[in-house]
Amino acid sequence: MTVHIPPMGAAAFVMSVLAAYFVFKASRRTHAGPAVGGDLIGAITAGAAVFAVLYTLLGTGVTAEPSGEAGPAERPPAVSNPTEPTPASTAR
Repeated sequence: MTVHIPPMGAAAFVMSVLAAYFVFKASRRTHAGPAVGGDLIGAITAGAAVFAVLYTLLGTGVTAEPSGEAGPAERPPAVSNPTEPTPASTAR
């Protein structure tokens, strides 16, 4: 099964991964004390924030085609009105 990813969504994802990578690397270098792995939670949060902002600003790149219909079709009433005369009974 092939899943199509819009180009704008892919670009936003790549930029968010790069932002997360650079935040992670910067947190490793600026940490005072013993050597640690870096701030993983901060990097993931920064990447998610970058993705959300870019995806919102750039859009999805997918356009919806108009269907031509104004809305849902009207349904006949489920219960008929017994007080209205039928055409056969008024013909007499």
